[in-house]
Amino acid sequence: MIRGRSVRGDDGRQPTVLQAISVNRSSLTTGEDRAATYLVSHYPAAGLGPMARFARAAGISPQTVMRLLAKLDIANWEALQERLRAELATEQSSPLGRWTAYRPRPVGSADWLQDFGVRLARNVTDTFAALTPSDFEAMAALLADRRRPVVVAGGRFTHQIAVVLARHLQIVRGGVQDFGTLSATWPDRLVDVDKKTTAVAFDVRRYSRETIRFAAAAAKQGATVIAVTDDAKAPITAYATYSIVGRFQGVGTWDSIMAHLAITEALVARVTELSGGRTADRLARIDAIHAAFEYDT
Repeated sequence: MIRGRSVRGDDGRQPTVLQAISVNRSSLTTGEDRAATYLVSHYPAAGLGPMARFARAAGISPQTVMRLLAKLDIANWEALQERLRAELATEQSSPLGRWTAYRPRPVGSADWLQDFGVRLARNVTDTFAALTPSDFEAMAALLADRRRPVVVAGGRFTHQIAVVLARHLQIVRGGVQDFGTLSATWPDRLVDVDKKTTAVAFDVRRYSRETIRFAAAAAKQGATVIAVTDDAKAPITAYATYSIVGRFQGVGTWDSIMAHLAITEALVARVTELSGGRTADRLARIDAIHAAFEYDT
């Protein structure tokens, strides 16, 4: 049985599964390449289930899977699963690692855009299917309660979703602070957080130390924390009363925050409904102020 190249970094560490695929890609047969492509496209979930199910989904035989593993210098299916779990635990599924292993479609590939859209739609559908309606209602009720101030913070990529939530809630109910990206100022505002506060923390891998500290400090001050993240075991969930886990799988190099944006828009819509007639009155007053600004201009 042909064994592939096992390339280790300068620090002697074992390469990731995706890196091993990249290094050995030119030596793969058509069937092995199909299996590798399926694993890369559905990384890491495809490798964490039974091998027979993987083979059926990839359209190849179990023997082809074993030949691929041999070329990747992986002893068997159980060893692959152990590698994948270790990579997840150490967050080695980085954009660089995924780009190294990813094989883009040829220029002009007709189905690339459709496949991309299907993946995003699946992320959203699976995220909503996994939500517990009673938890969602409880979170919306907290955010709609005007007696409770709301503070919002996010990480490197999720701050933009935090802004979407904050801006909408500022219109619908007021009393909302977006903590922004200058984390050095956060303690100055966290001092006013207490048990009457609802804190919303957005964070996905690679997790932000600042956002974790935001959630921890808000919880310590007595706030009810809502975590919007990508994994039930993400660091901010340790401080949260409620957690929303959005599917985060993208295509190729980048993960997708589409599901997190969709669930944020659902919260905004539900909070608006729960606010009832007060929202209509507030929107009318905002429109009147807008009209005055436009007149002055």
